[in-house]
Amino acid sequence: MIAMKKPNITILILDALRLDTFKLLFKAKGMELSKLGNFIYFDKCIAPETWTLPSCASLLTGLYASEHGAHETTTLKALDVDKIKLKRKTIVSELKALKYKTYCVSAAPYLNPVYGFDEFDEFKEESFFVDLWGSVVEVSKKLKPLLMKYREKYGSEGGLFTSMVRIPLGVLIEDPILFFKALGSGLVLTPIAAAKKLKAKLVDDWPIEKGGSRMVKTIKNIRFNEPFFLLIDVMEPHDPYTESKKTAMDWKTQYLKRAVNEKVLRLWKSLYLKASRRGFAYSYAIMKDLIERFGDNQIIIFVSDHGQAFNEHGFVGHGAMLYDEIVRIPMAVLLPKGFERTKKDSYSSPVNIRKFLLAALRGETDAIKYLYGKEVIAESFGTHVRINAAKIKGINLKKLHFANKTRRRVFRS
Repeated sequence: MIAMKKPNITILILDALRLDTFKLLFKAKGMELSKLGNFIYFDKCIAPETWTLPSCASLLTGLYASEHGAHETTTLKALDVDKIKLKRKTIVSELKALKYKTYCVSAAPYLNPVYGFDEFDEFKEESFFVDLWGSVVEVSKKLKPLLMKYREKYGSEGGLFTSMVRIPLGVLIEDPILFFKALGSGLVLTPIAAAKKLKAKLVDDWPIEKGGSRMVKTIKNIRFNEPFFLLIDVMEPHDPYTESKKTAMDWKTQYLKRAVNEKVLRLWKSLYLKASRRGFAYSYAIMKDLIERFGDNQIIIFVSDHGQAFNEHGFVGHGAMLYDEIVRIPMAVLLPKGFERTKKDSYSSPVNIRKFLLAALRGETDAIKYLYGKEVIAESFGTHVRINAAKIKGINLKKLHFANKTRRRVFRS
C-alpha cells in the first residue's frame, strides 16, 4: 500500500485506432510517448465491443455490453436512443463521491449525455460533424432524442431533401407540437450550424479534421479543480475520410453488392493513416499539456474504443464483426511514482480500467495487475445501424443478414 495525494486521472480515447497503426505512430519523431513519461504498453488489449457507445459504456462501468445493456441487437439500433442508451451509474459517480471534479470533452456523437453519459460535472461537445451534409437542420439538444426516431423512420441516410422535407413532414403529421418546437429551435440554430459546417469543409480540412485542433485549445483553457477526472474522445481516425460520394466510406459500404474498388480502398487506407497521425498528434499535445501543468501525480490512460477494417476479411469499417483489425486496440498507461510497472504477456481490456483505477486510489502499488485478465471478451449483437434494404439501392441481403447476428470472441491468456 502507498499513501499519496489523490492523483488526477485522464482517459484519452483515440477513436477507431488500430493497434498496428498505433505502433507506427507512438515512436514517430516529435510524438514519442517515451518523452512524455514512462508509459506501460499493453500489446494484447481487446476492445469489448465494435463501436463507440457500448465500448465506452464498458470502459466506464467495468461491465461487458451483455451485462450493462447499452448495445445494439438484431432489431435495436443506434438511433433508438431511449432504448439503447446507457442507464447504469459508472465510475464517474464513484469518483465524484471521492471528491473528484469530473470533465468530459468529446467529439464522438455517441459519447454524449444524449446517450446516457450524463454524470459529468462539465461536458464539452467538440463535434466536427461526422456527416457534414446529412444533418442540415440543427435543433436543441433537448429535442434531438425526440426527433431521432423520425430520422430513423424517414431516412437515416440523410441528404438535403430528407433533412429539409421528408423528416419535417413526417414529424408534422405525427406530432405537430414537436414539429413547431423543432421549427422554433431550428430557425435559430440551423444558420449557426450551417456556417460552422461550411467553415469545417472549406477552411478546416473536414473530413480529416474532426474537431481535434479545437479540443487541444479547449482542454488547455479549462481551469481544472483538482483532483479531477477527465475523459476525452478524439475522432480523427474515424470515417469518413473523403467528402465525395464516389469515394465515400460509410456504414453501408460493407453491405453493398458491388465489390470495393481497390483504388478507392488504397485511398481510404492512406487517408486513415493521415487522419490517425493527426489525431495522435492532437492526443500527444493534450497529454503533454496535462503533464506540464500537473506534473507526475496523475494517471493517464491512452486507449481506443475499437479499430477499423479495410477489407482484410471482405469487411470494411467497424461494427458487427470481431476481426482482429476491429477488436485489437492500443492501450498505454502512465502511473505516478511508487506504483509497480509489471508488464505481462497477457490479454487486457478497457473493461478492467474501472477496477484498476479503484485499486490505485486505495493505494495498491500493484494495481496495474487488474488491467490484465485470464480471459477477456469481445462481443457484438448485430449491425449498429438500421439498414433499410428496400430504400437503399444495391444492398446485398446475404451480407447484411450474415452481419446482423450476435457474436462473441474469447481471448485467453
